[in-house]
Amino acid sequence: MAELGLLEWADKQHDWIRDALRRHAARPGFNLEQEDKADVAAGVRHVGGFTVDLPDCSPISAEHLRANRSNEPRAVLCSLGPVKHLNRLAEEQQLRFATDGITIVYGDNGSGKSGYCRIAKKLCRSLTADDLLGNVFEIGAKPPAEVLVRFLEEGATEPTPITWKDGTLPPASIARISVFDSANARLYVDKQNRIGFLPAAIALLESHGRHRGELEADFREEIKAIEKSLKTPLPGGYTAGGAIAKLLARLEIKSKDMMPSAAEIKNLAALSPQEIVDLAGLEQALASDPSTMATKRRRAKVALGKLLTASEQIDAALSVAAVDNYRNLCAAADSTAQAAQLAASGAFVTMPLSGVGLSPWRLMFDHARVYAASVSGIDHQHLPDQEGDRCMLCQEPMTADAAARVRSFNDFVTGAANKAARVAAVAHEEALGQLKGLAIATGETIEAALGEFGDLSAARKAMVALIAAYYVAAGKRRDGIVAAAAAAVSEFALFPQLAAPVASKIRTEAEALEAEAQTDDKAAADDGNRAADRARRDTLKDRKKLGEDLTIVLARLADLEERRKLLSCCDAVETGSVSRQMTSLRRSLVMENLEKRVVAEIEALALTHIPFAVNDRSQDGQSYFEVGLNAARAIPNSKVLSEGEQRALALACFLAEVGGDTSRQGMIIDDPVSSLDHVRIRRVAARLVKEAATGRQVIIFTHNLLFFNEVIDAAAQANPPVPLIRNYINKSESAGFGLISETDEPWIAQSVTKRIDTLKTRLKSFDGATDFTTDAWRRSAKDFYTDLRETWERLVEEILLGKVVERFNSDVKTQSLKGVVVEDEDHKRIYWAMKRVSERSGHDMAAAKAIPIPTPADMKGDLDGIDQYRVDTIKRKKDAEKRRIELEQPPKATML
Repeated sequence: MAELGLLEWADKQHDWIRDALRRHAARPGFNLEQEDKADVAAGVRHVGGFTVDLPDCSPISAEHLRANRSNEPRAVLCSLGPVKHLNRLAEEQQLRFATDGITIVYGDNGSGKSGYCRIAKKLCRSLTADDLLGNVFEIGAKPPAEVLVRFLEEGATEPTPITWKDGTLPPASIARISVFDSANARLYVDKQNRIGFLPAAIALLESHGRHRGELEADFREEIKAIEKSLKTPLPGGYTAGGAIAKLLARLEIKSKDMMPSAAEIKNLAALSPQEIVDLAGLEQALASDPSTMATKRRRAKVALGKLLTASEQIDAALSVAAVDNYRNLCAAADSTAQAAQLAASGAFVTMPLSGVGLSPWRLMFDHARVYAASVSGIDHQHLPDQEGDRCMLCQEPMTADAAARVRSFNDFVTGAANKAARVAAVAHEEALGQLKGLAIATGETIEAALGEFGDLSAARKAMVALIAAYYVAAGKRRDGIVAAAAAAVSEFALFPQLAAPVASKIRTEAEALEAEAQTDDKAAADDGNRAADRARRDTLKDRKKLGEDLTIVLARLADLEERRKLLSCCDAVETGSVSRQMTSLRRSLVMENLEKRVVAEIEALALTHIPFAVNDRSQDGQSYFEVGLNAARAIPNSKVLSEGEQRALALACFLAEVGGDTSRQGMIIDDPVSSLDHVRIRRVAARLVKEAATGRQVIIFTHNLLFFNEVIDAAAQANPPVPLIRNYINKSESAGFGLISETDEPWIAQSVTKRIDTLKTRLKSFDGATDFTTDAWRRSAKDFYTDLRETWERLVEEILLGKVVERFNSDVKTQSLKGVVVEDEDHKRIYWAMKRVSERSGHDMAAAKAIPIPTPADMKGDLDGIDQYRVDTIKRKKDAEKRRIELEQPPKATML
């Protein structure tokens, strides 16, 4: 049904789409090779209007779909490691996985377990990926993480080993193994997620939609580059409202009018020999045309008007009176500075450093005042000057002498002489700044700006020279005054004098130009016979200029035409039609089953008390689903559900989605029971074991020992039992993190017997020790007795009380009571043994009660004591069980 729906849709599409679908169907996973992508892009460009060499196009058919299915051959992960350059994981370690059942990997927090999960997220299918970092505690650049990956492909007899480096593509064979962890759980709870496992027809359309998005992105990048060049303005200078101006307006990016053709542009730009002769004649005949002259005069008037304002400013700033005023300001600044310096020399004669009160010192003092204001938020006129106040420079509390010096500074700064010096200096600096900022054009600039004005008559050309000379003299006078500011006041008489003011002459000429222009306007209005000649001249001049700009204009036309074609290509690869077809197929083939799976998983994980709703959508050619609250108004799940409910919902969504994978690709799950209660922990364990029983590879990482035991029990209780291997990840100070063992259980999970064996092995390592007074021996002894104390505690739980109640297990085994015997002697032996090991396992002792440091002989005696008690208790337990079994049967009747 899905194939038929796809083919019916394809028959209505353009040839390039039908050919692209065929190419998708011919490739593994429906992913196009680069050669296919290039051919499909050529087909799209042809549709857009580009001239390209078209590849052979063939439409998709049922045979193509039958030749490829989305259910790729399954691969199972055999091992990860050894690893290099990843966190602080120990090298030469290999984490192996069961290929025919379930793998449970236990590791405490911080043991290195998460490093292997991060590798899996990079190699396999995951909603999120983590950076694979090197040892961040080491200085220097880190090489990329490297890991040996082994996987077994379906039909193969031996695993395939690949050394993968972070930053390269992972092996495609394991890319469909799914990973679930805390980061993915958050996305499953509050985000819409891609549906990862789809029927062949939908998966093919999804791949096609994804490629369409890539094509559009490429086309948009090309458009962006073209539009950047289109921001450069076209050449100007054409007659406003003329034919060429209108033509160029059609070459603007925002124009709605049809673009001109290249032939149209070239025809307008080409002048015949006769038209060239006509243009020359018209320009000569109209050289003194009133209308033209009026335009020239007004342009000259505008240029004069700009100079008029500048000339008036120069006259005011460089006049004799202005210079006298500036001289006075300079003299005042100099005299008050000398007075302030004299006052400072008297006031600070006893200071330990010289130069106090001078300009560098005063600048430092002002900065310190600003800092004080910023610290306290008060506009300080004084620095803090009391004993104990912090110095604004060294930040140390001031002594009485230092505070007295600061008060002297404050008094000097606020004194009359210093204030007068500061006021005079500021006035002088402001006047100097205005003088330096005075805009004075160069003589060359004046001549260029007034060129058209000078061409009007010889007298006006002479006026241009006069104005230019005035500006040159003004520049020299200004520069002389600025230079004198750095010299003695007496030097103010040596700089150049200002030329005679020209502002009134400029104003007179500007008024005359306007009057002349008005006369020309009147003459032009009376001379209607020349209007046609002027229009003809302007048209020919515009066409001649277009010929000069022809290369630029044709390049603009080419850019616009390419942009139009690229926009057509973008329209051709839109993803809306693909999304609509995917939605139609998905809702008929996927969503009903997916929703049923979600509901089943929610029931399996005890979430039926919360009403949920499953929704789907297509976007950019991709399929998405979400599970939200079926509430009166939309609200994020995380704002309503508890942490445990959120984790359970996320796991339900993950399992429901992976359930659509008919090829039974594997799954890797990291800490799935975080925040879950013991009832739901058991449900999760049973659910994952059930998934492994279907033939799917299941790999679980956990630091929860209760969950660890629940998975083992569920695998054993399944019918038939599910194969299982246990791996343990731990750390050590010498070897680092991520140490892997397939046999050694973590201490917390070891039985009493195994713990005693472990302690015996450790005791042998003490052979040869002779100095029992060192801190190293004290720590070794303390660690030994700490573990021995814990072994006594586990013995009470496991042997004396017969595992009736266990930590990390939610059952109460009442039938085990048949072997439980607790007598006064048990209390006595355990009490004194626990007291002895507790004293030696880390409790801080009073000095008067210091006990001797234990020797290996002491350790052996204490270890033999618990071992013998274990043997005695087990024997007594078996005897009790034998007796009590008889109590479970009715008494034997008497026969005669």
